[in-house]
Parts: sequence; C-alpha cells; structure tokens
Amino acid sequence: MRHTRSYTFHIALVALGCMLAIPPAHAAPPLRVAQLESLRYPLVEVDAQGKVSGGLLKTLGDRIAEKLGTSAQHSLWSRRRTEAAVLAGDADIACYLSPIWSDEARDGLWSIPVLPQIERVVALRGKRLPSQAPQDFKGLRVAIMLGYHYPAIQGLFDAKAAQPVEETRVDNLFRLLLTDRADVLITSEAEIEGQFRQFPAQRERFEVGKQAFTTVDTQCLVSPKSPWSLTQVNAALKALVSSGEIGRLAARYGLSMR
Repeated sequence: MRHTRSYTFHIALVALGCMLAIPPAHAAPPLRVAQLESLRYPLVEVDAQGKVSGGLLKTLGDRIAEKLGTSAQHSLWSRRRTEAAVLAGDADIACYLSPIWSDEARDGLWSIPVLPQIERVVALRGKRLPSQAPQDFKGLRVAIMLGYHYPAIQGLFDAKAAQPVEETRVDNLFRLLLTDRADVLITSEAEIEGQFRQFPAQRERFEVGKQAFTTVDTQCLVSPKSPWSLTQVNAALKALVSSGEIGRLAARYGLSMR
C-alpha cells in the first residue's frame, strides 16, 4: 500500500509539472517591432550587444504592445529591408514611416498618423536665421543631406540664387556651419536632438528655428500577415493619442508635435 501511494503521488507530481510547463492556449503572441538600424537617439538606442535598449520608438512599441495585452520584441533592420520585413510577416509593425516615402509599401496597411517628423532650420547663434521660404534663403549657403529635395527653395538652387551644400552625415552639416562653409542647415528635430546629446556644448552655439520648415505625419506600417490587425493597432494608437501620452512621449525626448 505504501508503495502504491508513493507511486501515485509521483505520477501526480509529474502531471502537475507538465501542466505548468505548457503555456496557456490563449497566451497572446508578442508584437514584433521592426526598428531601423540607421536611427539613433532620441528615436532608437542600441546597447553594446547590438540590441534595441531604449529611445522614443522602443517606448512607443512597448506601449502599443501593452495596449494590445502583450509584450514587444524589437529587432533591427536595414532601411531598405524594414518595410519588406513587415510586408513578408517577419515583423508585425514598424513605425516612424510614411507611405509618401515608400514605393514598396505605398499601398500597405498604414495606421493613423502618430508622430510628425519635423525639419527645422539651424544657424550659428547670432547669425541670420531665415524663417520664410523662399525669400529669406536668397544668397545663403544651405547645408542639406545628399539626395534630399526641398521644393520650397529648389527654385533658388536652380536659379543659383542660393547654394545647396550637400553632406552625407548630420554631424558634418553642423561642422559646415562651424567652419563657415555654410550659413544654415536643414535637418529633422530628431537629428538635431541627437547631435546636441552627442555634443552638449553645441546646444548653446546654435539657434534652432521655431517655425517648422517641413512636416510629415509619420505612421506605423502593419503586416498583413500579423496576428494583430490594423484595427487593433489603430485602437491602441488612438488611446495613446487621446490620452496625451504621445505628446508627452515626444516632449520627453526633446521633440515636438507641430
């Protein structure tokens, strides 16, 4: 009898262990968030192991996942592969994108507008800071990223009434102003904040225009193969927007909403 009881008890423990090891059938899948590996603070931070460790877009992905009742898994993708990864179902979502920037995913599943990408004009403090395009840019050397086009002042460039000075890196745009090889630069708020975080002393050396030069409402691209639908993602985003959390999140990282 003692042997029988011991055997029965052992079987019960094994059965209990198996039950605990099996995840609940209703467990929600994680939200797989694709992040562009070219982005840096304040949008994305990467640790020494090459893992996404912080930044506005990580926090946004985490909050969307929480609203969906799950957790977020972040992975880095090259710019040219990010949208393809979402469309193929290798990731569920990627944010801070826009259909107007995309040929491949123009007709994809796009969320409501979430965060604006705002570009501003920057000049050395004490120098003339243009605000109205195109008239205020006449005669200026304008530092811009290679390949970027600005319709508001392109006519000045075409007529040689202003000079574009192109660079491939944001820190070099600032260097052009510091070395008097350009008068002003145009770049995004995120790039400006990232520059000042890397070089804190420069924050006092430059003046950033208060008026936005360009604004694009960025959105999230949702995979048609994701277990999470566009409707669910939009519901999560609407809750974050209506509560003011998106605006507070932008301000936390030094960005604005207009």
